Amino acid sequence: MTTTTVALSNAASQNETYLSDAEIASRVLEIRSSWDISERIQRRRVATERFEKLLDVLQNATHAA
Repeated sequence: MTTTTVALSNAASQNETYLSDAEIASRVLEIRSSWDISERIQRRRVATERFEKLLDVLQNATHAA
């Protein structure tokens, strides 16, 4: 990395704003409130499938270790 790249990187990171848990939760609720019932069902189904895959991967990793 050059000095200029490092300086720009530091400047960018100093301008970041960190959100509180309450702000994040509020934004998530706002987004979810715009979903209709079918979209909620579809998203729940996808989330359940992803969670099941994660559990399978973790279980296989435990058995491999």
